[in-house]
Amino acid sequence: MHTFIRCIRSDFYKFRHTSMIWIHILIPLTTAILFIAYYSVSFWRIEAKISGYFEVVGVIFPLIIGLITGKAAEQEGQAGNYQTMLCSVKSRAIAYSSKLVALLLLGILSIMIAIGVFAVGFQTMPGMMYIKAGGLLITGSIFLYILHLFVSLRYGRGSSIGLGIVESLISALALTGLGDGKWYYIPCAWSARLCDNIVFTWLNPSMPLGYEEIYKCLIVAACVTVAAFILSLFWFKSWEGRQSYE
Repeated sequence: MHTFIRCIRSDFYKFRHTSMIWIHILIPLTTAILFIAYYSVSFWRIEAKISGYFEVVGVIFPLIIGLITGKAAEQEGQAGNYQTMLCSVKSRAIAYSSKLVALLLLGILSIMIAIGVFAVGFQTMPGMMYIKAGGLLITGSIFLYILHLFVSLRYGRGSSIGLGIVESLISALALTGLGDGKWYYIPCAWSARLCDNIVFTWLNPSMPLGYEEIYKCLIVAACVTVAAFILSLFWFKSWEGRQSYE
């Protein structure tokens, strides 16, 4: 455990000398402020405003994850063809897991800012519902962090960003009728649709449909995420780095 924590601290030390932390602060802060300002003069229904904000955050999250993981992998590639990451500790599992957790912690920071600032400026939904929405956004994105970290390390930053763009487009489409009954099996759609359902439960507390949708997605997400993490660990243990990077 001590080695694991030390590796996470090391990753954050590396991030200090880049724009990584500022990206995770300024993007969600700016997004929340812009939406609050727009909603203050718009005539949308309250539920449409809240749902719309969550949907936008959920849709752009795959692209942001692709950008961030690509940047983190590129940083490791520039430091001696990933040998610092591969050889800094004896356990490959710790090296990989600590990088993943560090990225997830930054993602949690972004969600806390995006949801927290919006909740303070738009106090129309109970605070607990905002907390649940933030938790679902993070839960629905863990698989994407695993996928994009693999893509970034194996194929490079450009591939991760390109995949993020495609995922954001698919996520937006999944919010329409095209995603009904299928979105549980589309990882990039999880965060946005989960938040849609938490708003539904707030508006319709006596209807079980929203909770049923959430539980079904969480079961699928848990199985897929655990499987992806285990497979990515096996891959990383035999990976020796790429010979070229962007």
